[in-house]
Amino acid sequence: MTTTSPSLSLQDQIKALEELCSKIHLLKDIGKKLSLIESQPHVRQALLLLPQLKKNISQLPPSTQYVILSVFVIGQGPTVFQDFETMDNPLELLHHLIEKLSDLEKFYDSMDGLIGYHLLMLKLISTNEKEIFSSGLQHYEKPEGLDISTNTLMVRQSVRWGVESLKHLGAIYPLGGAGDRLDLRDEITGEPLPAAQLFFCGRSMLEGLVRDLQGWEFLYYKLFGKQLVTPIAIMTSHEKKNHQRVTELCEIYDWFGRTKESFHFFIQPLVPMVTTDGEWVMSGPLMPMLKPGGHGAIWKAAMDDGVFDWFEQLKRTKIFIRQINNPVAGMDNGLIALTGIGYHQNKHFGFASCHRLLRSPEGMNVLKETKRADGDYEYCITNIEYTEFSRHGIEDVSEEKGSIYSQYPSNTNILFCDLEAVKKALKVCPLPGILVNMKNQVDSWHSKKTVKKLAGRLESTMQNIADYITDKSPQKLTKVGCQDLHTFLIYNQRRKTISVIKKTYVQGEPLNGTPEGCFFEMMENYRDLLTCHCGMVLPPEQKESDFLSKGPNFMALFHPALGVLYTVISQKIRKGSMSIGSECIIEASEVDIANLELSGSLIIEADTVMGNKDIRNVIIYDNESCGKCTLNNVKVHNRGHGGSIGIDAWHHTKERNESLHIVLNGNGEFFAENVEFIGNVHFEVPNGHRLVVYQQGNETAWYYEKIAHATWRWDYTFDENDHICLEKVHISR
Repeated sequence: MTTTSPSLSLQDQIKALEELCSKIHLLKDIGKKLSLIESQPHVRQALLLLPQLKKNISQLPPSTQYVILSVFVIGQGPTVFQDFETMDNPLELLHHLIEKLSDLEKFYDSMDGLIGYHLLMLKLISTNEKEIFSSGLQHYEKPEGLDISTNTLMVRQSVRWGVESLKHLGAIYPLGGAGDRLDLRDEITGEPLPAAQLFFCGRSMLEGLVRDLQGWEFLYYKLFGKQLVTPIAIMTSHEKKNHQRVTELCEIYDWFGRTKESFHFFIQPLVPMVTTDGEWVMSGPLMPMLKPGGHGAIWKAAMDDGVFDWFEQLKRTKIFIRQINNPVAGMDNGLIALTGIGYHQNKHFGFASCHRLLRSPEGMNVLKETKRADGDYEYCITNIEYTEFSRHGIEDVSEEKGSIYSQYPSNTNILFCDLEAVKKALKVCPLPGILVNMKNQVDSWHSKKTVKKLAGRLESTMQNIADYITDKSPQKLTKVGCQDLHTFLIYNQRRKTISVIKKTYVQGEPLNGTPEGCFFEMMENYRDLLTCHCGMVLPPEQKESDFLSKGPNFMALFHPALGVLYTVISQKIRKGSMSIGSECIIEASEVDIANLELSGSLIIEADTVMGNKDIRNVIIYDNESCGKCTLNNVKVHNRGHGGSIGIDAWHHTKERNESLHIVLNGNGEFFAENVEFIGNVHFEVPNGHRLVVYQQGNETAWYYEKIAHATWRWDYTFDENDHICLEKVHISR
């Protein structure tokens, strides 16, 4: 066999490894596999130069020896083990390396482990952006789908199905990505942090995901009187201590008021970075540069770790997937409608989509038609990553002349899936959407010095499991026929579907992909909610340039339990106005606000937003124990943020000059009608009390009443046209 070395051409390296892999694949016994690679001349020659390593290897189990020698078989031994013989104490680093390589060997067992991984990398590098993937057998169209951006009967039905189906659903949150472009660091130690720990709008991104789900669960409770605890599987990684930090975050926040048992963690594998000439990138001695291998690993990792079995034991047959870096995905009806259609129509895989910005780094959702060898046709709705357009023969052109939007809709990584369908697809392809991007400049360590090189890693895309969830037809399908596929798609407004946080903002560059950009679009969503649905008068719509120079001209942040859906929130907040620079923060679920005139800051905080916690610190959803606030014809005038909130408002940490701050403890209630609050005013209502504020001349006056129970609540019902209708019920006992 020819020595596989980066000094050879990629084609020679590929040919040598293909010959070896064909032999390895036929062997099942680890001893025979080990004998085969030990017999390779270049492996023996390399080990002669590393006598201490050879001695250490000989004392290890055969499976471990096989993993280490695999590094030599693929020609990376001299790179990975450089300076091993001169190191003072290499055994600790060797043990750590073995652990990482063993994980890699196990995860990629379907492609002959580490050797197969490297072989596939070489093949992808050699064909990257050269080979046209589409050979004429595949054809792409813009997929049909339900537009949920308007309040039609079909959309309301989908939302109802989504709420009703929650008891059958599980959630998967992929949190294992590197998030390098955010450059997030611990303020004390300077250590790099994962995206899950980015504080956005005053809380970690992970807490934001859980809160959105709790808002959905509370909506279910209000409609059906039953509490659900949706099981959450979280894919972490060892990148930047991601797994350790995420689990610690859950523990610090007492599992966000949920049971510890309702979470299941599994690990996304880290894979080696490889240069354009096929050499592994090193971070230091015995330290290959390892990065997460793409979210496509989520399915096999979940299967291997028993996540699917865990869901099925909990009688959860359908799953929704949502990435952590897209905070707007939980606003209004998008995720709920997606799951409603998926569950009610027994779909196998679904996408939440929207307009895609032309030439943006976003994938496309497409309807793929494949002409099979037997003459039949195969159909599915799937994703094509932006790095793969040319290989599929797709041009990134506008949908119509002069439009800023692409001809195909955006892939948003908001997904729905059927567990059985995914398990069947995994038998065909354990790692969907495999690709490699060799455009990253990295520092590669070589004997105490670093060299910049272009490199990439084997990645896969979780959305492309849909490529293996297909429908077959003996003839071409019409657009109407394609609506009955097992894969499906919905459309929504872009700003309510995708606004990701991927990188830090750099002055002069676009806002897209930054926390500032995401916050800007989130505030535009709140503007839509408050003006078009709640009937409030707000400052005029902002341009990005004004936002960049002055910050948002108003700010609103609501706890998801206030309603999640705009149609629910708009029945709790009705009419009124907010002046420029005002903010309205509502951390409560039971509010009744009508004709509010706000100039400055209003903060309403209930320490029991959805109910009290039991002895395990688990929230028990309850109408009676929630803090409640009624503001009717109330005027609020204070200096707030001083007229300018600032572009850094997304941190939600800026000091206020003045505010009206209402704190509700336990089942405490606040009531104010025809009152004007001027200046810095703070009220704290004790548990078991009702605070009534009234106007007395030019002054405000108030008194406390003891209450044995809640005096009112919102009741939710569906009407015959699937509107969610709220009724304020006064309770007297």
